[in-house]
Amino acid sequence: MVAIALVAGTAVVSPVAHAQSSAVQSVRQDFNGDGYEDLATGAPYATVGGKKGAGYVAVVYGSAHGLNLASKKVLTQATAGVPGSPEAGDSFGAHLTAGDLDGDGYTDLVVPAAGEDWQQGGAARHGSVTVLWGGRGGLSGGTILPPTTLPYTSRVTAGDFDGDGHVDLALAEGVRFGPFTRGGAAARTQDISVTDGDQQLLDLAAGDVDGDGITDLVSLTGPFDFDDPEDINVGHDLHYLRGTRDGLAPITTLKDGRGLDIEGGESIALGDLDGDGRDDVVFGRPWSANSGDEPADPSEYGSRIGIVFGTAQGPQTGDPRMIDQDTPGVPGVGEPGDLFGADVAVGDVNGDGYADIAVGNPYEDFSGVTDAGTVTVVPGAAAGPTGVGSKVFSQNTAGVPGTAERADRFGEAVTFLDHDGRADLVVGAPGENADAGSIWGFRSSASGVTATGSVSFGAAALGTNPQLARLGGEFTH
Repeated sequence: MVAIALVAGTAVVSPVAHAQSSAVQSVRQDFNGDGYEDLATGAPYATVGGKKGAGYVAVVYGSAHGLNLASKKVLTQATAGVPGSPEAGDSFGAHLTAGDLDGDGYTDLVVPAAGEDWQQGGAARHGSVTVLWGGRGGLSGGTILPPTTLPYTSRVTAGDFDGDGHVDLALAEGVRFGPFTRGGAAARTQDISVTDGDQQLLDLAAGDVDGDGITDLVSLTGPFDFDDPEDINVGHDLHYLRGTRDGLAPITTLKDGRGLDIEGGESIALGDLDGDGRDDVVFGRPWSANSGDEPADPSEYGSRIGIVFGTAQGPQTGDPRMIDQDTPGVPGVGEPGDLFGADVAVGDVNGDGYADIAVGNPYEDFSGVTDAGTVTVVPGAAAGPTGVGSKVFSQNTAGVPGTAERADRFGEAVTFLDHDGRADLVVGAPGENADAGSIWGFRSSASGVTATGSVSFGAAALGTNPQLARLGGEFTH
């Protein structure tokens, strides 16, 4: 499935608020500096040079006419200027983040490789983070960030956590403040944990939750081990670290109306859903949550998304607003195993000033097809999203290329790109064509996301090895 153009990205001010503060840059990811947003996708499971799971990153550059596959680029650890070499299990390309780290006006791409084994200063290292540098010709060359005493996790996000106008990087062990040198050195660092206790980091998102112009950080954590697979969300906590002129403030855990930790899930995104100038926290909770006690509200079981609104004091204290497939206005019916909320993204699809939510539901069954997958777009509003006006898209939606098939997992990853002041939806289906994977691009209009003019592409368009590549499983966050 080869497409000439995907979605355009022409706005000066990006409507996308997935994981980057507007205090840092107006166009979230413009790797060649032409004013049009570009698409970056990782394929960490892909075979490169015969090495299974070595992984790659693919970029499709934007233009006035959309993202054109003629301007694509695939980068691996075998690409000239990129450090390292492809090895089995490196997982190069997982959990991408974007930001202008060196302050030269071009967005750079941060690429973790959680499985990378390498040497530095005679010491053995496991896990690396590579920066691919933006420039007039797009991404080229790379630098491995200097390691710390802690092993790398694969979660990194960008923002301006001290409000000085430079892009910083937040990792599990703390913050590296920009501007960065091309050698990867940060201006300074802050040692601060973004997890609480003996937990693993599941996701990070950055945005201005309290509206003070400095980026805040939200982390999602979970236990390293589960005693009961049915309790997969138990202990999945949401944490807030406020950005200040000195960097991130100490971690606090978000509480519900009963003073208990809010059960998170698998993914988080930040954006201004109610137009009050503060970013709100959206979390996807795709698995049933079961704390061992019967909840006061039986609807607490099941796949859903949650919303914690931003206030001048930070995330609102109290019960999050929950939306699922049984919420009035949301098409479909909640069923066990759907995974509604497996991934979430936030962007203003119709330019009305209220950010909207894309909700991946990759294991949704319909038309007799198992695990085909769908994506629901939940609109924002002055009172915040309620579910009313939501739209669902799949490969069986009229105008969408392809046909829904078993185990496509359409919606396992979602993101937004900029188009004329409106955010265009991008959807990954890593199970397409026996786990080769594909990507779909949708346009947006004043009425929101539309299937008209939607396109898709896979490994054939990129010239990469399709076997078990699971393309479309990773986008920039």
